[in-house]
Amino acid sequence: MAEKPYKTSNELLRGALILSAAAIIVKVLSAAYRIPYQNIAGDIGFYIYQQVYPFYGVALTLSTLGFPVVISKLIAERESSKNEFAVKDIVVTSFLVLSTMGMMMFVVLFLGADWIAGLMEDPKLSSLLKIIAFSYLLMPISSVLRGYYQGINDMLPTASSQVAEQSVRVLTILVLSILFVQQGYSQYVVGKGAVFGSITGGMAGLALLLVYVILKEEWQLFLRMDIRPANFIKISKALVFQGVAFCITGLILILFQFVDSLHLYSLLRETGMGENEAKGWKGVYDRGQPLLQLGTVAANSFALALVPVISRFLQKNDQYELLNKIKLALRVSASLGLAAAIGLAVMMSPVNQMLFTDDKGTVALAIFSLSIVFTSLIMTTAAVIQSLGYSVVPMVITIIGVFSKWVLNLVLVPRYHIVGAASATVLALMVMSVLFYAVLRIHMKKPLMEKNHIYIILKSTVYMGTVVVLYNALFHLLFTGEGRLLATIQALIGVAIGAAVFVVTSIRTGLFEEEELSHIPLVSKLERFIKTNRGKNHE
Repeated sequence: MAEKPYKTSNELLRGALILSAAAIIVKVLSAAYRIPYQNIAGDIGFYIYQQVYPFYGVALTLSTLGFPVVISKLIAERESSKNEFAVKDIVVTSFLVLSTMGMMMFVVLFLGADWIAGLMEDPKLSSLLKIIAFSYLLMPISSVLRGYYQGINDMLPTASSQVAEQSVRVLTILVLSILFVQQGYSQYVVGKGAVFGSITGGMAGLALLLVYVILKEEWQLFLRMDIRPANFIKISKALVFQGVAFCITGLILILFQFVDSLHLYSLLRETGMGENEAKGWKGVYDRGQPLLQLGTVAANSFALALVPVISRFLQKNDQYELLNKIKLALRVSASLGLAAAIGLAVMMSPVNQMLFTDDKGTVALAIFSLSIVFTSLIMTTAAVIQSLGYSVVPMVITIIGVFSKWVLNLVLVPRYHIVGAASATVLALMVMSVLFYAVLRIHMKKPLMEKNHIYIILKSTVYMGTVVVLYNALFHLLFTGEGRLLATIQALIGVAIGAAVFVVTSIRTGLFEEEELSHIPLVSKLERFIKTNRGKNHE
């Protein structure tokens, strides 16, 4: 195999941008398709899909985030010593270890599908779980190939395969669900068609990766299977332990969905609800998942773009700039997360009807939307903590958060139903965000949020919330009719007004400096507010 060229800083930056762009596209696709699917399958159909989705979510996270990151890290470190044999050791060892893990996960999920469905108190889910089990057979080779290409800083194969996987998966879900509903099949058969998308998507992503392998003539990497035992053990340990540590933050929301999948339906049944009623309300509660994912895309994209910058200052041991960039990341997450959370909560009734055909569960979804701010802070602080070298801390805090969610569900759901489940999610995420912030605060030994910035964020949010509430009141005064079209008009205008009020207020009152705004897209559109209010901002 030919020696890989040295990567310049521009090439590294280009690779990071390609991977970041793909991650954003994948996140949007992963959230957005749930809205038309709910419209097609209904609340009970949505309940069926969301019950089993977390099992696919784990496979997806492992194959796109956890293991590829560790493999790329190992290859990048070995490559610096120009030990070509070591790269093959890593590739082959990773393939053998992950294949073993993937096969074990497949067997456990496939053979244990009836038992797991029994835990959920819905035996009909068993066949859907068996289909998802095949995703774990695709995970090993996809993880290895993505990790290899990331390790040599060729991000295009990873990025394009992730986008291809999600695109084909979403297309399969929507096409099959429409066909099956039109043919009059049961909601569980429609659910089978939806989860089959995990197989077609995974195969599409893997096929594209194999095309790159063939075109680049790198198939010889997988031909040599002789591995030194010492290397095999060392690589295996790094792969398993670091892989779990890297993907744990990506699994937080999936683990929370696991908790709801395992016992929210049964808890609702215990309150006296009938079978279909409980399934329907669980489906209504699950409407919050795409809202949460879409609500955190902007905050996470901006904040996590600063993580490579933070890593650079960490390597330079520049504590001053390191602290400033961490503060900026937290400020972006807090401001955009809080704005999205409060704005969505205030606009939930028309948004709910616009996206999901009716306004069922508006109160629960409004409460659930508050989790956007805590999720944004968690993902940012966790990413910074990991870049600082901590790996166990995120795992411990995640365990605490999931356990808190489980206990709070047991306490709140019997009395408040899905409102209680939404409250449990918000409270558990709040606990996690406080713990992550505390760990980061202790490490840095200095305040991470300035009091004046907190004041500006709260002030801008109050202004935004007040304006939107007044807008809603005026809209209902002027338009007394009902319907999805009217709700759509109200929602779109209200969201635009809320966003404009928050952006203008926060910029005018000096939440970000001019240099800091360079990290945020469309800065040229906002620059005039800084220039015209520069004096007032620094009074």
